Amino acid sequence: MGRVKVGDLSKESLREVALKVNDASISKLNAGSPDQVRRFIKGSDVVINASNPRFNLQIMKQALREKVHYVDLAGENPQSVEEQLKQNPKWRKAGLSAVLGMGEDPGLSNILARRAADRLDQVSEIRIRDGETSQSETFPFAPLFAPEVFLEEAVSPAHYFENGEMKTNPPLSGRELYQFPPPLGEVPLYGMDHEEVHSLPKYLPKRPKFVDFKLALTDEALSAIKLFQGLGLLSREPIAVGQVKVSPFSVLLRLLPPPSKIAGKIHGSAGILVEVKGQVSGQPSVLRLYTMMTHDEAYERHRTNATSYLTGTPTSVCAMLLADGHIKERGVIVPEMLDAESFIQEARKFDLKVHEERVN
Repeated sequence: MGRVKVGDLSKESLREVALKVNDASISKLNAGSPDQVRRFIKGSDVVINASNPRFNLQIMKQALREKVHYVDLAGENPQSVEEQLKQNPKWRKAGLSAVLGMGEDPGLSNILARRAADRLDQVSEIRIRDGETSQSETFPFAPLFAPEVFLEEAVSPAHYFENGEMKTNPPLSGRELYQFPPPLGEVPLYGMDHEEVHSLPKYLPKRPKFVDFKLALTDEALSAIKLFQGLGLLSREPIAVGQVKVSPFSVLLRLLPPPSKIAGKIHGSAGILVEVKGQVSGQPSVLRLYTMMTHDEAYERHRTNATSYLTGTPTSVCAMLLADGHIKERGVIVPEMLDAESFIQEARKFDLKVHEERVN
């Protein structure tokens, strides 16, 4: 493996990386500055964009300018992802790859859906279930991935795809008690707006008639989110506090612990499960593909929490496959366009255990 360069606006985050990653080159970097980004990625093979999704398009443009493969973890919204996809002709002409949404979900979830679809003759329904349980004596409320993204998703209308149409449910609706395999067990899920709902109906070779996404929220987390919303703490509109104006959301985000700070201080499990319904030889068939990990296991083995590990590992695998030339697809692509079988085989080398079961 070649040398890894890490850029971040936070000096504290850079110090943590330097302590954890041998031979990593660290630099202070403002993801919102195109000139800084361009200088930082110059001469690289692949850029992993793990910044806020609002910077995706401009970082992607700098990667293309410097002839560097690109990977990001999530999109800002469906419209911004479409703007990224419109860059496809330029990337194909340059002989480069830009892989969008390559984390746990989206990302690994798309890969699992593709693998299931490859094993079925026809695909009718895809249900993506993001499960997690967490308890902490240290933190009363601790999002397991980027707090800003998590809270925005939670209070946005939930989209799902059905019979050729994108449909909408109210935020935090569609409660469902779902039985995950051990160690997760039964957890409550709620509908969310997620990239997979928009991309799988378009880019999966065997087009489904139904796709939805639901995320686990404990009763305590649900109550906290509703309280934040009721108090106006999720508002980005500045309010006067003494002689200054601040947005309530920025204050809340400053108070919430980042995922890097909760590792080793939470217990429970996390996992992603994709349930695909279709037919094989004219007979109904349902496949479930999933991966699970406990937070204690993730901390003991990798000094992180399970959600962070399940998110970062697919991203890293994708970057390595791009750098090594194993991903041949060129242009702007989404994960379900990749070879799911070889991707999963590579991911298993990095402690990402993918299980498959036929329900009927």
